[in-house]
Amino acid sequence: MIHNLFAFFGADHKVGTTMIAQSVAETISTNHPNLKILLIAMNGRESTEYIREEPVSIDRIKIHIDNKMISGEDFVKTCTHKGNLYLMAGISNEIEERYYHPNMAKYLLEEIAPEFDLIIADCGNKLDNGLAIGTLSIAEDRFLVATQQETVIRRHEKNRKLLENLGIEISALIINKYYDQDPYEISYIASRLEMEAEQFLKIDSAGYFRQAETDYKTLLNYKNGAYLLDIITVANRILIKTGLMEIQRKRKSRWKSFI
Repeated sequence: MIHNLFAFFGADHKVGTTMIAQSVAETISTNHPNLKILLIAMNGRESTEYIREEPVSIDRIKIHIDNKMISGEDFVKTCTHKGNLYLMAGISNEIEERYYHPNMAKYLLEEIAPEFDLIIADCGNKLDNGLAIGTLSIAEDRFLVATQQETVIRRHEKNRKLLENLGIEISALIINKYYDQDPYEISYIASRLEMEAEQFLKIDSAGYFRQAETDYKTLLNYKNGAYLLDIITVANRILIKTGLMEIQRKRKSRWKSFI
């Protein structure tokens, strides 16, 4: 188990896993400039939809992973970074996804973990991806991202047994794009998935999703106070778990983008 590693995994496609993982990483790095944060895509895609500057891809260091020649210090120098937030994109050549295995993910993360205060991993949504499974198996906390859609809930019901067989326990379930009046409220979803309501977190429904993709920015940049507060709640769960100071929840806080 890597105690400074926190993984985000999607219950389905397009539930907002990348957006949430990056928003959490940005929020922590902005509020804790003394911490060294890594946002890394551990799935079968680059997952850089909300980053204008193209980060270095994991493809570049694959040969070093294969030959167990990863140096934490050299990895830090390889990463793209903005201040205290370091970035590593996922697989650039997606047809080579099958050449990445769980043990490769474990080796890489174990070698680089001492170089960072926190590692936020975007694990995509595919259970047959080696990087994702390897990361999920050794993360301190695993956040499952879902939405209030029947197809999403049903897919997790189907995959839940697979996760259990892999020894992957979900620490918290994040309901993204949450709408209070939706019949798929938290108590209903908790009952469906046989989970405790205390395990649930919500991210307020926010507009500007298409604009965010066009602008290469997270939703933190569009003056949605409720979204920011919900992201802070997720970030604080991570900070508390690692014994770090919580972020104060101030609705009128200004967001300063740096990506």
